[in-house]
Amino acid sequence: MKRSKHQRLFISNTLAMFFCLTTNAFADGFSLKDAKTNNINQDKWLCKYCTGTAKPTIKITTSLSSSQNNNGRFSSHVGDSTEGASAHIDADLDKRAQARHYRLLAKGIGKDNSFVQLLASKADAYKAVLNFETINQFGYNAGLTPYVNAGAPSLALPDNWLKVATTSQMPIELFNEFAKQTERKSWQLTLDKQLSKNWQGYIDVQDQSKKGINTTSGNILNKVVILPTGVDQNHQQFDVGSYFTYEYGAILLNYYKSDFSNQRSAINWQSPYSVLFGGAQAGQLSTAPDNQFDQISLFGNYRHHRVNLQARLNYGQLTQTESFLPYSNNPFLATNQLPSAQLNGEIDTLSSHIKLQYKADNKWKITANYYLDHRENNTQTNQYQQVYTDSVALDDVTSNRPYSFKKVKVNLYSQYRFSIGSQLTVGWQLDQRERDLQDREKTDNEKYWLKVSTRPAPFNLVSVELSRELRDGSLYNRTDQNTRVSEVLALQKYYQADREREQAKGKLSINPFSKAQAYSLINTEVNFQAYFSRDKYQKTDVGLIASKRRGVDLSVSTAFNKHLSIFIYSHTQWQDNTSQGSYWFNQVDWSANQDDRSDSAGINLVAEKLSDGQLSLGVDYSYSYAIANAAINTSSLSTSDNHNELVINSHDIKIYADYIYSPVVNLHFNVLYQKFDENDWRFEYDIDRIINVLGNGFTNYNYDAYRLIAGLTYQF
Repeated sequence: MKRSKHQRLFISNTLAMFFCLTTNAFADGFSLKDAKTNNINQDKWLCKYCTGTAKPTIKITTSLSSSQNNNGRFSSHVGDSTEGASAHIDADLDKRAQARHYRLLAKGIGKDNSFVQLLASKADAYKAVLNFETINQFGYNAGLTPYVNAGAPSLALPDNWLKVATTSQMPIELFNEFAKQTERKSWQLTLDKQLSKNWQGYIDVQDQSKKGINTTSGNILNKVVILPTGVDQNHQQFDVGSYFTYEYGAILLNYYKSDFSNQRSAINWQSPYSVLFGGAQAGQLSTAPDNQFDQISLFGNYRHHRVNLQARLNYGQLTQTESFLPYSNNPFLATNQLPSAQLNGEIDTLSSHIKLQYKADNKWKITANYYLDHRENNTQTNQYQQVYTDSVALDDVTSNRPYSFKKVKVNLYSQYRFSIGSQLTVGWQLDQRERDLQDREKTDNEKYWLKVSTRPAPFNLVSVELSRELRDGSLYNRTDQNTRVSEVLALQKYYQADREREQAKGKLSINPFSKAQAYSLINTEVNFQAYFSRDKYQKTDVGLIASKRRGVDLSVSTAFNKHLSIFIYSHTQWQDNTSQGSYWFNQVDWSANQDDRSDSAGINLVAEKLSDGQLSLGVDYSYSYAIANAAINTSSLSTSDNHNELVINSHDIKIYADYIYSPVVNLHFNVLYQKFDENDWRFEYDIDRIINVLGNGFTNYNYDAYRLIAGLTYQF
């Protein structure tokens, strides 16, 4: 009985579909395109859902927060350094009236990091957007320094400071605390104007300021000090352009200007150490110089039938005219006169990209790319006297080296689709670089690759990619004659050395329950990816001689039903580097193996639209682990060393909930917990850890921290 009902229903549906599909073929004059609409009176037609003026949407969200542990790393992660209770406001005011749109969007008002946007637009006429954003980068908030004015242009010691020979002799009671933090404020105004049907113009203006305290190092002879230096920089950018669109493509003309200014041209600091020789009681450091950059760009694309052509041309000039600092601020040191008062740096840049794509038919496509990047350094070359850390003036002179380079890259690849969802890609690439005043004037890097991807049932995707690269070039001549390595040993910098690289990558995606009737309601997708690469530096005796990298990624996503879903992922990567060196500078007598491993995993569980669609819940957990191990063997000294250079362990848990209390009230709640541990020898800056290095008391981050947020959103 049931079977007969299903048969009749199936036959009825089939006939209905057949009738709908064949009506136009059999009913001449009754198709929609033949309908006579000239005599219909449309004056009284009314759409009750279409209004001329939409009601403004106003959403205000007030959130109360409570944070424990305001260390710099966790504060940077959450965008706020407040410890204990705090509050912030988000607002979204949106109004649409016919073709006009106005919006005020504010996020994090009351937090250290906040964002505000004003928008006004009219369809086919104009669009104006004003953005303001503050971004804080927090560091240690309890650094130690002997200077009484941390962050000042001239760092001064206390009046009762007695200079000593080692850090262990320095009086800790005279040290002052400082916070390492930089704040970036950014303004951006963008104006778009529709000049005509095909012409549009735009102006983009940005102003970014950065202030705060950072750290750098200064030294006199072999005495080093970590300095709490001030940051006071400004970066202005101006971008104006116009573009024309037509039937077969578009043309864009653009002018860009960048102006960077640094209010701190130098850092002067008093030395806390007793004087060795040369009479140097203080040191000086230069900072990033003021500079300007101007660029004109032209872009165009053409599309017609089977041909797609794109071209871009950029020409720019970078200038830097900051005045030089004197050779030394040591009054007891006799130095020559500077050859010039300033660098007068000038660099011309020229870059272009041409892309041509041809579709021979629906299955075969050929793509060619040409890239040019030319940097011509026109800065003058001068002879400068060598001064050793404000203590010794040498008779030798040295010259600045205004490097220039030219990069040309050509790649050509062909794609052939041999079935639906399956294709073969074969490619070739040549990367050619020319340099001057460097060890190698020319390098050629040639690459071949092959990629096959298909979708054989029951897989969603199966992909394999193989590639091989070979790099060689002109004769290698060492320009740094201060290196005492014997000429019988081949010393090549890794980015210029002869190299052979092999790479392989595979992807696999499957829905394991796609054919299982019992699991028809479960939508699961499993993705797996593995990759491998190996570099060999065959003509290098001293330096990096081999590198190997492997990785495995796995992710599983499952939607149990329309309410509940889960996503799980894991990532593991290994990288091994092998280096060689010469302790006695005449033969290879030591080797080092650097083994790095990083692991990460996570799970995301979401339950949406529960309790009649009013409640949504979510839990995120992520874990990461990284370790770097160095093993050094010295055959000439019959010694070996094996130690961990870096260990990082991190756990993050986030729990969140959203509840629609009423059509105008929405409640939300989330908890963030983070446990972080690291052991990195580079970040250990105890003030007396090394007798001739004065640190800031900084140590590795090891903490447990949480942040609670409860908020209410009201829609007026």
